[in-house]
Amino acid sequence: MELEIGDRKRAFDFISNIKNHKVALISHTDLDGITAAKIMNDLIDTKDVFFVDYIELNEELIKKLKQKGITKVVFTDIYMKDREFMRSVEEFAEILLIDHHLSSDWNSDRTVFIKAEGYSAGFLCYSLFSKIKNLEKWDWLVACSCIADYCHIKPGEWLEKVFKKYGDKLEYEGHYVRKTGKFWELQYKLSLALIYFKEDKKKVYDSIEEEFGKIGDLGKHSDEVQKEIDWILSKFRDEKEEFKDGYFLEFDQKFSVGSIISSIISSYDFHKMFITVRHHEKFYTISLRRQDGKVDCSAFLQNILKNLDGADGGGHAKAAGGHFAKKDMPEIRRRLGLPEKQKSL
Repeated sequence: MELEIGDRKRAFDFISNIKNHKVALISHTDLDGITAAKIMNDLIDTKDVFFVDYIELNEELIKKLKQKGITKVVFTDIYMKDREFMRSVEEFAEILLIDHHLSSDWNSDRTVFIKAEGYSAGFLCYSLFSKIKNLEKWDWLVACSCIADYCHIKPGEWLEKVFKKYGDKLEYEGHYVRKTGKFWELQYKLSLALIYFKEDKKKVYDSIEEEFGKIGDLGKHSDEVQKEIDWILSKFRDEKEEFKDGYFLEFDQKFSVGSIISSIISSYDFHKMFITVRHHEKFYTISLRRQDGKVDCSAFLQNILKNLDGADGGGHAKAAGGHFAKKDMPEIRRRLGLPEKQKSL
């Protein structure tokens, strides 16, 4: 695995010198974030594990870390953009940041930044630190993160071996992994469990054990989430709106199924962009997917959010996400070339 940014030795030294430090492990809330945290905590063994959305990278988190006396912070699967946030953390702690999103170079005297696109963050952590510790017991979980995060091409040869090891076969339907089999079903159950336990990601993290597929009672919570997914897919078929580059859908949700919906509908046509907007109490979240990569989703999103107060977003060429104020929905529609939405009487 070739790194785009970062120095392996600095990362190894960071881990080697972690004893006698108060360490916090902070990761993203999706399956890749959970996997990366599992790998890293096999190395650092801290009880201070937090799963955060990007909006939670704020002063409140900094205050919590200070109160706990944290002197080293490991961030995994976090797309870092706020330089002031990083500087604030650097004032009291050294940082190891491992990520795979498009990003500036965050390396400094106080921060070690490792980045390689095209790999899941879980695979990045696994591949990097397998050099200093045997992490093979987690290979199945890392494979699940590769599938769930659409990072299955670059580690393809490794994935084939892992699938075979557990009695499955890596096959493709079009440009994506076959949506059947042991690994597909396992990563899907885990992803739905993360949606069900939205307010308690640690429940999912703690339920995942070393043995292949041993995930406690997480599987039984997926049915209710699946019912909502089926309903929204039906809504997409009946109510989607077409714009120049693809399709647009706005919907409410009981569970946070937006990412899965985006992944499913974007498989309908690899040459179209699929934009979904979900309602929240104070803002809208927005997700973009385009599987052929011919239009950069991250750049497209930043363009339609440009100069909107409180709006933010980013991600990959094929997938991006963000949020914007509810008052700006008419402007978002205008920028996409969609007609003004009629208010219901």
